[in-house]
Amino acid sequence: MIIQLLLIPALVLAVVSSLRSRTSLRGQARRKILAVLTVVAGVLAVMFPNTLQALADWTGVTRGTDLLLYALALVIIYLVGSTSVRFREQEARIVLLARQVALADAALRHVEAMQARSQQAADQAPVAAHRGVEGTAAAR
Repeated sequence: MIIQLLLIPALVLAVVSSLRSRTSLRGQARRKILAVLTVVAGVLAVMFPNTLQALADWTGVTRGTDLLLYALALVIIYLVGSTSVRFREQEARIVLLARQVALADAALRHVEAMQARSQQAADQAPVAAHRGVEGTAAAR
């Protein structure tokens, strides 16, 4: 059957393309083109249902609805893989961001502690100097 020759490579292509990285501009353009083609195919299937049946007959599928089901299964497989990859990438970005925030927070606390020590030392210096003056006067 022709449908088997079409579905097997389409299934492999859907899985491979859904698992690719989402960050490249080429990948984003590819997804947008795929979305537009899916919408156009859906509109054409609704407007011309006999064409869907003719495609089903040509591919060896008994009904046009079965062909539509196969196509929707491919789209769902693509979406599940794509969503999984997107979540993993977002999780990695969140982990990186959390690490950067933690490091920035630790650095800020370190700077504040150093300033507090410096301020403490500055506050104690005049008192020590004053005590030193009184101590030398009392010794006389």
